Amino acid sequence: MTSPLVSVIIPAYRAAEHLPAAVERLDRQTVEAPFEIIVVDDGSDDGTAQVAEQLAATYPRVRFFALPENGGVARARQRGVAEARGEFLWFVDADDTWPDDALRTLVALAQRNDADVVVADAEFVYRDGSRRRLSAPVSAPTSGREGFRMLLRGEITGHLWNKLFRRDVMAKASFAPARVQSDLVMVADALTHARRVTYSSPLVYQYLLRDDSIINSVSKRSDSLAIIDAAVSRDAAGLGLKASNDYRYFRARYIHLSGLKDALFAGYSPAERAILITERRRALTMQNMWAVARRRDLRRFALCITAKTSVRAHRALLALAER
Repeated sequence: MTSPLVSVIIPAYRAAEHLPAAVERLDRQTVEAPFEIIVVDDGSDDGTAQVAEQLAATYPRVRFFALPENGGVARARQRGVAEARGEFLWFVDADDTWPDDALRTLVALAQRNDADVVVADAEFVYRDGSRRRLSAPVSAPTSGREGFRMLLRGEITGHLWNKLFRRDVMAKASFAPARVQSDLVMVADALTHARRVTYSSPLVYQYLLRDDSIINSVSKRSDSLAIIDAAVSRDAAGLGLKASNDYRYFRARYIHLSGLKDALFAGYSPAERAILITERRRALTMQNMWAVARRRDLRRFALCITAKTSVRAHRALLALAER
């Protein structure tokens, strides 16, 4: 096989049902540049390894690697990056979908703008068929530092799948062992090391929400949030942004408010819940709240106020926001 320009990485855990369709969709991508598909089985117990082996025997693009035991999606992606031969990397999940021209779009944007990271549009597709667009920023190409600030402000999401990364940049990233939302750490680290980031609006990915999707999970996230907090704090310090309102806004919305919601609704014991609620309320400082106010994020500012003043009112406001 000709040396690939892109390595498409699929971390697979109990994905036997979805892998064949995912590989077939990737194989029909219309990009003219050569690409490979790397499947990493994360210690599955449902026949995923056997399905992936058969796919590798059927499709010349597919390379398969198996981890001996389940270690989480970040570790599977780390193995995929280590095995990748392409100049660029695209991360997809086996149970999602994407347009046939998605890879062509991403590669063209990277080459046209000499970019280390490409950010494009995606959408959530809900069980009832409704959709919610995740739009890339409307912006000329920026430095990686400015891209990181966009991430802190929520203008760039922490998802991997609507982005293309230069392999040399992603190889420097941290594969944080967060059980959930480990994508954000990888995106943050990549932006930290990127020279140039480009943005465009074509749709390149559709994330299909299922009942067991991580994004729908109400399982405990306290440990994962601590890992994310430490990683983003390190990156912000390296870029000289720890004193910025962007960083304080990120911590307010993503660490403190998300952490309080986790404490209130995940499956903690009463004693654990009480400790976490106290810690999250105390950690939400006036500086954090002021950063939210300066962003004119009225919904989250209201959540900050109730978080500091009344847990009961905060719970009620969260319930109202979910309607």
